[in-house]
Amino acid sequence: MGRIDYRAIYDRNKHGWYDMTEDPQKYEALLAGHYSDSNHFVYELLQNAEDAFDKSTGVSASKVVIEYYPDKLVFYHNGKPFDEADVRGVSSMLMGTKDRDDAQTIGRFGMGFKSVFKYTYQPEIYSDDEAFKITNYLLPVEITDGWDYETEKKNIICKLGEGRSFVPFSKEEHLTKIVIPFQKYGKDGGLVPVPGDDVLKKLDELDGEILLFLSHIQNLYWVNKETGKFAYITLKQDETDEKLITCRIEGTDYDDKEEISRYLKFKRVFDHPEMDNAEVSVAYKLNSRADNINEVDGSSVWVYFPTRDETDLPFLIHGSFETAVSREKLMSPSSFNDDLFDELGDLIAESMLDLAERKLITQVFLRRSILGAFEDEEDNETIPGLKEKITDVIVENGLLPDKNGTYRKPEEMILPVPFRMADFADKPLFSQLFRDKVFVAFNNEREAKFSEYYSWLVNDLEVPVYGLRELATDLSVFADSTVPTSGEKYENLKDFYDFLSDNRESVYDTGLTYMRSGPYEQRLRRDLKEAWKVFRKAPIILNRLNHLVPAEVDGKATIYLGASSEYKSVMQSALVSKGIADTFGKVLTDGFHIQEFNNFQYIKEKVIQKYIDIEDSLGFADHDDFTEEYVEDLNQIFALIKETGDISGIKELLKEAFIIKIKPEGDEEKANFCRPGDCYVPVSDEGINLELYYAPILVEGVEDDEQDDPDNWDDFGLSAIDKDFFEENGISISALSKLGLITSPVSEGARSQDGVGDSYWHAIGEFCPNIRIDRLAENLAYIEEYYDQDLAKEKSVEILNLVTKIANKLQGKKKLRKLSPYTSELLNAYVLHGIIRQYKWLYDNELETHVPKDISRFELSTALYKDITADKKAFEIIGFIEKEADETEETFQKAANLNRQDKKLLVTQLARELGLQVSEANNDDDDDDWDDDDGEVFDPNAWRDEEFPVNRISNIDYLIRHVQEQFYCADPITYKQVWRQIRVSKNAKADRSYAIGMYTNSSNTKICQMCRKPVAFIEVDQISNFGIEMPQLNLCLCRECSAKYHAMRDGNKEEFKKQIRAALLSIDIEEYSDDYSIQFNEDTTLYFTQTHIAEIQEILRLLAEYGAPAEEEDENEGKVGGPLMHPMRAQDTDDSIAAESFNIPNNLGTFDDATEKEDVAVAGKFISYKKKFANDEIYDNVLQPNRFPLHKALEGHKVGDVVTFQGKEYEIIGL
Repeated sequence: MGRIDYRAIYDRNKHGWYDMTEDPQKYEALLAGHYSDSNHFVYELLQNAEDAFDKSTGVSASKVVIEYYPDKLVFYHNGKPFDEADVRGVSSMLMGTKDRDDAQTIGRFGMGFKSVFKYTYQPEIYSDDEAFKITNYLLPVEITDGWDYETEKKNIICKLGEGRSFVPFSKEEHLTKIVIPFQKYGKDGGLVPVPGDDVLKKLDELDGEILLFLSHIQNLYWVNKETGKFAYITLKQDETDEKLITCRIEGTDYDDKEEISRYLKFKRVFDHPEMDNAEVSVAYKLNSRADNINEVDGSSVWVYFPTRDETDLPFLIHGSFETAVSREKLMSPSSFNDDLFDELGDLIAESMLDLAERKLITQVFLRRSILGAFEDEEDNETIPGLKEKITDVIVENGLLPDKNGTYRKPEEMILPVPFRMADFADKPLFSQLFRDKVFVAFNNEREAKFSEYYSWLVNDLEVPVYGLRELATDLSVFADSTVPTSGEKYENLKDFYDFLSDNRESVYDTGLTYMRSGPYEQRLRRDLKEAWKVFRKAPIILNRLNHLVPAEVDGKATIYLGASSEYKSVMQSALVSKGIADTFGKVLTDGFHIQEFNNFQYIKEKVIQKYIDIEDSLGFADHDDFTEEYVEDLNQIFALIKETGDISGIKELLKEAFIIKIKPEGDEEKANFCRPGDCYVPVSDEGINLELYYAPILVEGVEDDEQDDPDNWDDFGLSAIDKDFFEENGISISALSKLGLITSPVSEGARSQDGVGDSYWHAIGEFCPNIRIDRLAENLAYIEEYYDQDLAKEKSVEILNLVTKIANKLQGKKKLRKLSPYTSELLNAYVLHGIIRQYKWLYDNELETHVPKDISRFELSTALYKDITADKKAFEIIGFIEKEADETEETFQKAANLNRQDKKLLVTQLARELGLQVSEANNDDDDDDWDDDDGEVFDPNAWRDEEFPVNRISNIDYLIRHVQEQFYCADPITYKQVWRQIRVSKNAKADRSYAIGMYTNSSNTKICQMCRKPVAFIEVDQISNFGIEMPQLNLCLCRECSAKYHAMRDGNKEEFKKQIRAALLSIDIEEYSDDYSIQFNEDTTLYFTQTHIAEIQEILRLLAEYGAPAEEEDENEGKVGGPLMHPMRAQDTDDSIAAESFNIPNNLGTFDDATEKEDVAVAGKFISYKKKFANDEIYDNVLQPNRFPLHKALEGHKVGDVVTFQGKEYEIIGL
């Protein structure tokens, strides 16, 4: 047979590795255990076939066939046949025949073949004329019969799909066959079968690219001889392009079809000090037409075959890297491998030049493949320095594609932000605008790595950004241009408006924390505000004369959507082209701020502007007599607020307008005006005197003789409004406040915060952690330094009044965290612990000042603070200390606040505790204060309560709702003209019933509201003529007090009405008290129950908001009375303009036919209904479902329907 001396090798190995060959099972882990996968030996067999190359003859293994049987694996190839050196290598330890200094041979350690011993006890090798088996791992034994390679070459038949087959080795010169029996020695020394399932699994995993980085094997066929399953893999190099490689695979899993993948492979072979012919390669996967590069997912580092070193590279890389014995993983650290990766980075960078020639460098390739490689470098450092190398090649060689695919240097192009801008470069209307501009390929933000691509272009390639600001500036080229309302240019213009609409400020200004915020969006957002300022000045708005004009010039509108003003008409040149206005109204109004020329625009441009565009004086027609014009301007603004309801918008318009007349100083006659935000109302929302609070203060350290110098006084830059002027001219202070005046020094600040962990919180209850009080520190410092001044004392009173009323906002708790929330400890706002508690600003009875912690509330100056009635809790929050005397004083106060009956009971209880009879208490010698004129002894059974009645509010919301229902159905006060006017609208029975019910105490005794004495017969007197009949607007008086009240009320009715209204509204119903009073003079006071005063205040609020119902007049008067909110109902001209008007249509009295035919209750309709539960009492009203729950229940029903609401029935009787 052969010429190899197998016996000599046998003897040498046996003696050299005696122990191993005598008991081989003990050494299996050493010989075959280097692989994490037992089936890895399939790669080893392929590597041995790849290395079966004869440099002298050029013989190599181009074909491999693998046959899987349940009991063995048979491996064929046509490479260089085994010689003696090969036998030594395959049957030795660490003595492979492959050139250790040449990377072109894969195996380097002679250990690879030993992996077969995981599955077999004795591999057999047949190679041309030679045949042998390896026993005991290292001992080759010749096989002398049963092998005829010539015959075998013809008998190896590979079957394909559809009945096809081929004989791979029939014409080949050489044939090597390796047989791996699936048998091993068991524990008892006998042979046992070994399952080969893992080997079959490995074969199944071989894909079409498995041969990509091999130099010789081009055909691989494997088959499961038991089932017939097969796969046939081929690799072919293009005949005209050596870099273009086609990989094909067909087989059972491919349904008789061929799967084809194409690659561009770039290879570099070089000599390294540690290895000759070192090799690196990169392979880019192509699409089927080979005109586009596709990224690959989850690639490994290849060392001829894939290793276990994973990367995130979007292409395949290979190198003759130094590996572990198993060749599954790269050695690390390894300077040799570092050098190979460096060479690999150079190769990839240089491959860009070839890719550019093939027109394969596209935006998609750069974003998916190149940026994917950059990400791998950042995350895994597979190829250090790759980003820098590729970037340099692209910059130096001008390989960056523009929007048309032409390669240029980065500095020759611009980057459009937003990217849609580049679409207009090819449109005729914009040809002149973009004539000299070349846009880089950049679009489609929905594709992967959009932000990363943008950052690379800007930061690394330094492509200049062409943003909205630059675009807006360049639009000046359209000056004096015309665009017909049809044709291509008109369509271009509409496309441009659509583009601008997508890039309005409001589109990006959503306030949402989850909005996209990459560098591209940040740049876009950064440009928006300034860009739109320029857009509004650019000639890009098409008017009705087909000219392109700017939206504004010098900050003033030059064009409008349409005209509907009652005051002025508009020329066609100042109106937007109708087709454009109808289609692009959103961008025209929201972006270009183009509005309808209506009353709003008139007031904005003609009225308000005269208070903004000022030099030495305002734009009044007559500066000496401006009152009528000024008042008319204000009334027009108030009317506009009522019409639009846009208080915040109008407030913003007035922000810089010097439109508020301020209080003159001393005898100054010249009228002065200031901006709304620089002046304050007389009384704050909390009820403090702002003229005192903001009164000018001395600056720090002023000597007595310098206090008259005006420069030493700080007026805070604020002014008081001229209250007298506005009241004299019928301007309501509450209406004026809506223009942006300062109505409180308190700013609550943020009461919640989004974030992560403890950064997320919200305040509980009234607590305002970030509350601020304007000028508080300055005022307190002034009081502390100049405490002896009267102004300091007055400020102290106002400040204490303020902080006690907002005390619950100064201290409280937070709820923190979204997940696992918890409540914080008690917290103090900074203004409390950092300002209020730090200054000496509180006066005692000796008029000495103290910080809160050094004084108790009962030690405060009674002369100064007598009117401050805050509860104990408020003083505790501010920081007042509590002393033993305080508890005694507090007890006396509580006792004093008891009603008369409870005081009697308390006396009885105390007498019992002291062991005294009540009669004894009256005669106690130790107490001279007991008054016992008649010697009577208190008899609880005979006692009659003469206390003022206490009617407390049990549910304020219900009370308000009840009063509102009465108010909306109330009648106006009317008089009948006879010899004298007689009031005919009064419902005496209802008024009397209400008064008696409200002022009858627990002993069924009626009490007079003025003298507080029991009365057998009461007089029910109207508080004042507020223009509406409601029982709450009456008093319960005795006859003597009734006459006294008439005298006060009827002397000057209008003045009395104004004063009594203010007094009633000033009463604080939230303060706990048995009664609430208004003092007219030293001898006359009017007392109310809490419920009564609450109802009166709600009625007065409703009158201020909606006005009183109008009295019906004669026909020749030209007026018609009607229910509240009816379109013909008159408005009380003395009342202030409502802050929010009801949303009632202007044509309320003239519904269209369709609405009338529906005959159902809808918003804005006048409705009559009966309360079935209240003796069929009838109410008339305008239906307002958005404001009242009852109206919501009535909505949609017809006449005759009975609607149940909150358990009560209402019948609709008219619409």
